[in-house]
Amino acid sequence: MAAMVASSLLAGCHPSQPVPVPAEAAFAMVAPGIISTGLPEFAVTVTPDGSEMYFNRASSDRSQLSIMMSRRREGQWTTPVAAPFSSVGRNVDPFIAPDGKRLYFSSTRPRAGVVKTTFSTWYVERTASGWSDPIDPGPPLNSDSSDIYVSVSRAGEMYFSSSREGPIGIYVSSGRGGKWSVPVRVNLGATASGAGNPMISPDGKVLLVTMRQPGSDVDIMYSCRTSAGWTSPRALPAPVNSARADFAPAIDVSGNTLYFTSERPGMVGIQPDSIRPPGDLYRIPLAQAGIAC
Repeated sequence: MAAMVASSLLAGCHPSQPVPVPAEAAFAMVAPGIISTGLPEFAVTVTPDGSEMYFNRASSDRSQLSIMMSRRREGQWTTPVAAPFSSVGRNVDPFIAPDGKRLYFSSTRPRAGVVKTTFSTWYVERTASGWSDPIDPGPPLNSDSSDIYVSVSRAGEMYFSSSREGPIGIYVSSGRGGKWSVPVRVNLGATASGAGNPMISPDGKVLLVTMRQPGSDVDIMYSCRTSAGWTSPRALPAPVNSARADFAPAIDVSGNTLYFTSERPGMVGIQPDSIRPPGDLYRIPLAQAGIAC
């Protein structure tokens, strides 16, 4: 069944899109020593042609949060540099739209006419000379509360987390003609309280979220779209989920690869329970991730 999901995610590719990059061969840490280091790294996105990777790197105390960029050269990732649009405020959770023309991210940078400082949705557009200056989409995507962790399907459905109506929840909005519909809270069932990090698959059929399970740390869960709505989230098996926090899922445009963040022992060894591990980036072929829709 997992292989069927991977195949379905490929459906909808169009000849005008860049040729999908083949799936990686097996579960592995992403570029140890280059992308994954002793510092906290999380939330990764890759361009449709696989030539650029954007991800978060934090300072050791997590007070500084920056979006980094690396390019693939002769099969290797280059030393990351700070993305040009990541110079103001705290910037997290980059996501490149399926057509590669827009990169969404969450930032605490000031918004015109808004006094309260929270994470809000911003985006940059691909131009002939690189990424544009950051653009605030304004309402209804942004509110005076926290709006964070954006992902978008090929059909233009945007999923994100927000506390605009009280407790944090997952919302969906549809983009048409340059405008976005009023976001609606997504119902994932009574057991999905506190779900976050929503990642919609390119074909819109699978929704990945993160949740803290009873007796466990934060895990990556999946929900399947049905005619009746989204199913109750189910946890992905090992090696995706571990005894430590596993979060920030991402699916590449081709639907071949699942990326995620894990605080399991990696570039830094086992830490005492009183110390939060820094976390590293991992990848696994989507067909091996345990999704059964």
